[in-house]
Amino acid sequence: MAIPTRAGVRYGHRDAAERAREQAGRQFWAIARRQLLDVGFHPGRIRSWRRGGRLHPTRYAGVYAWGHGELTEPGEHAAALLFTGTGSALDGLSALWWLELLGHRPAQIHVAAPGRAASRAGLRIRHPVTIERSLHRGLPVVALARALQVAAADLSHDSLRLVLARAEFRKLLSLTTLDSALGSGKAGSRAVRAAIDAHLPQLARCVNGFERDFVLLCERSGLPIPEPNVRIGRYVPDMLWEDANLIVELDGKAAHTTPAQKRADATKQRWLEGRGHEVIRFPWRRVQLDPDRVVARLRARLP
Repeated sequence: MAIPTRAGVRYGHRDAAERAREQAGRQFWAIARRQLLDVGFHPGRIRSWRRGGRLHPTRYAGVYAWGHGELTEPGEHAAALLFTGTGSALDGLSALWWLELLGHRPAQIHVAAPGRAASRAGLRIRHPVTIERSLHRGLPVVALARALQVAAADLSHDSLRLVLARAEFRKLLSLTTLDSALGSGKAGSRAVRAAIDAHLPQLARCVNGFERDFVLLCERSGLPIPEPNVRIGRYVPDMLWEDANLIVELDGKAAHTTPAQKRADATKQRWLEGRGHEVIRFPWRRVQLDPDRVVARLRARLP
C-alpha cells in the first residue's frame, strides 16, 4: 500500500500535499509517515500538520489518520496494514470478513506480514514464509485457502460450512480447487476438508440465523433439505420443497407481529396456496423450544 517513488525526485510544497491526500484517500484516510516523506513532506511539516490537527496519530506508530481523528473500519484495517509493512495482507478471520463471507467483524485485526513485527492488543500478526495476495475493495487479502485454514481455529464446523457456501455461491472458489490448494499437514486443513465433505450450499441463501438454524435442523433430522428464498412469482417464501409443493414460512421474534405485517403475511399465504402450495408457519419460539414437534410435522408431510 505504498506510493511508488522515483529516486531523486522532489515535489513542490502544494504538489506534495495533493499527492499525500490522494494516497490517503485510496487508503481510507490512513497514511504512513514514510509515504508522506516519499511524496516530499519534510519532517518539520509533518510535525506542523500534527499540531494543526491535519494529521492525527493512530494506535500504530508511524501511521496517521488524515483530516479526522477517527478512522472508519476500513481505515483501521488500512492503518494496520501500513504499520505491518509492504507486502502485508488481511489474514484469517479479517480476510473472510473483508471478503464479506463472515457476518461479523472479528475482535482483532488479523494480518499476514513479512518481517518480525510482534502482535499487540487488537492486532494479530502472523509471518508466513510467502504471502499470496489479491486486492479486494481496496485492501490486500491473503489467498482464500490460507484465510480458511487460519480461521479454522476460531470457527465452528457449521460456521466454516457457511463461509464455504457463501464463497461458492459468489463464485469465489470451487471446492475441488480449494481441496487441492489446502495441502497436507497444514494447520486448519483437516477442519476445512471436513467442512468441504459436509458442504451444504443452501446455507448461502439463508438471510438470517433463524433460517440457517432451520436448515441445519432439517439436516440433523434427516429431512430433505429445503431451498431457501427461491422466488415464486411476486413472492419469495422462506423455505421451499418444490417436489412436495410445500412451503415453510418462518416467523421471527419481531417481524410478524403488527397488524400490517399479519395482513401482508396472510395475503402472501393466500397467493401461494392459490398456486397449489401448502404453507406451514413456524414461529421462532416453536423452532427453538420444540424442534421435535416441528420435525414430526414436516416428516408427516415430506416423502
